[in-house]
Amino acid sequence: MILPDNPNHDQSQMKAFPFNITREKELASFSRLLDHSGSGILSVYGQPGTGKSELMTHYQKEAHNRGVVFYLVNAQYSKAEPAAFLQLLLDQMGASNVYISPLEAIHMHIQHLEKQGIRFVIAIDSYERFEKLDEWFRQSFLPSLPSSSILIFCGRKQLNASWRASIWYPFITSIELRGFSIGQFDSVFQTLDPELIQLAWQFSSGNPYALSLCVQKLNETQEWNERDEQKIYRTVVKEWLSELEDDQLLPYIEVASIGRYIQQEKLEVMLDQSIPRKDFEALISLSFFEETETGWQLNTLFQRAMRDDLRRRKPFYYHQLWKRALLYCRSFFDHDRIVDSTEISEFFYLLGEPMMRASLFDHETLSTFTMTSASQNDWNEILPYLEENTLISEDLQTSFVDDQTGQTFTYFIPKNHNKQVFMTKEMIESVGIHHVKLLRQRDGIVKGIAFLLPIQSNTLRKLQSSPVTRSYFKRISPAEEKRILSQDTPSGWVIRYLGVKNPKQMEDRKALLYHLLPLVLTEGILVASTPLPFYQDLLEQFRFNEIPEAMHYDYGPDRPSKTYELDLRNARLSHYLETFANALGVNLSETPQHRFQFTAREQEVVSLVIQGYSNAKLAQTLSLSEVTIKKHLSRIYEKTGVKNRTQLTRVMLERK
Repeated sequence: MILPDNPNHDQSQMKAFPFNITREKELASFSRLLDHSGSGILSVYGQPGTGKSELMTHYQKEAHNRGVVFYLVNAQYSKAEPAAFLQLLLDQMGASNVYISPLEAIHMHIQHLEKQGIRFVIAIDSYERFEKLDEWFRQSFLPSLPSSSILIFCGRKQLNASWRASIWYPFITSIELRGFSIGQFDSVFQTLDPELIQLAWQFSSGNPYALSLCVQKLNETQEWNERDEQKIYRTVVKEWLSELEDDQLLPYIEVASIGRYIQQEKLEVMLDQSIPRKDFEALISLSFFEETETGWQLNTLFQRAMRDDLRRRKPFYYHQLWKRALLYCRSFFDHDRIVDSTEISEFFYLLGEPMMRASLFDHETLSTFTMTSASQNDWNEILPYLEENTLISEDLQTSFVDDQTGQTFTYFIPKNHNKQVFMTKEMIESVGIHHVKLLRQRDGIVKGIAFLLPIQSNTLRKLQSSPVTRSYFKRISPAEEKRILSQDTPSGWVIRYLGVKNPKQMEDRKALLYHLLPLVLTEGILVASTPLPFYQDLLEQFRFNEIPEAMHYDYGPDRPSKTYELDLRNARLSHYLETFANALGVNLSETPQHRFQFTAREQEVVSLVIQGYSNAKLAQTLSLSEVTIKKHLSRIYEKTGVKNRTQLTRVMLERK
């Protein structure tokens, strides 16, 4: 069987990888379709550079080996019209007939194949460009094909909900292509220095196309430099932005690259303009955006490439956007607002302390974890962490890389460092199992735990007598002891234990720390004690104060454990944030509010507007009529020289 030529699929446009990493699961899915006599639909999707076109060539070879004809249509070079698609498919078949329509000619050709007992596959690459034809494919084209047909829709996005609600749903198999792990990459490409392989993988975030560019460059130069990074970034950005039909959405994409996630309100504040809903919907429908529980995120590699490119081309504009994003997040700590954990973590990410950013933030994996309180049904998950000498049986060296500066932080974790955890089931039961937080992946599997001990009347004596905590709580003053014993509610927390199931998985450790951050940064006093330099450095980066007199050796005579505290009681959280930012050279305290001479009532209105309150909610909260609220807003707009809520929010968050 001779495969037909594919004139519209330009082989020069395909990404030729200088290494071979097989997609065994994806190839197996296609083989299973070929094994059966019935029809089937493959939805192959993935973000740019994940090797979709490369996979199509493997499918084509597999079909050829099975004696199956494989017709590959590339939508990238066609109009999104039924007639254009049919003509491309007909050209693939080599069965043009000027006396009948393309559809009739296609049906005649297929009937000819059937009579010969020859099966066929119709594959459409870059299908995102044919999305407008979804209904036509479902209602017209697919029903006209024989029952043994195999269709492949290959694009940047999964087939949409209309497909999943159609009669074709039982026949659809979805395959998502993602980046390669360092293990996959390292195992098949060993001609480079291991350090260069690690650099290439970290820089590319495992994206196959970016990896191929890195490897090609490293093979030429055997070194890594900033100039090569910039060239690869430009190539990657150009490839991904080919999805845009015009430049209308480009300013929004630039803004979205500043932080880790976006929402419409956040974009509007940063741009100081309203964004039409249809434009925002078009933005988040792009394949390099992924929806999470807290908003939408750009693909890690693309976000980094766009951000660095913007920072080089427009440094002042970049700084302006960064400042607005930071102050937008900062506003969530004020005005008695419900604490938003996403904004807290985003605030620290934007501040830009390299070690914190490296050890807490991992775009690719954070959205796949959740942190929940344990229940009585979770004891089987908790007990292994309480056993001695079970977590680390070998010395480990762990490294964290800051995705913006490339700076690497390496720490040594000795084996059996948790030989004595000094925690028992009875201790947990005495304070409540809900104080154990479980780190779970989306599939529910527990990957780590955190145990936060409340500082309150029924726990103080245990804290004063138990290893690890006694060195700190024995030294508190009689007045402080009396105050704690007189309260039933916690006056603070002890970060008593952090552990991951597999210490070699740095992603799990990052996720544990990331999800713990919002839990502890609330009003109260925080206490932590650890012998590990990594955790000590991290606590110091978060401006915890070391308590020298609370140093102890409970973990062993050769394991000095430092003890730290962070006092956020009595509304000190705001001051802590200002001090933290100032230490990094960022001034958050200067805002323009003092310029406008607001009345007390106007100040209340402004504070609530910043929090997103509607007129109706403002009226309800302040016990005023909506007419009065509108009058207040009118005077506020006049004083500030703005025209709407978005502009007011931006002005109020802006520094002088």
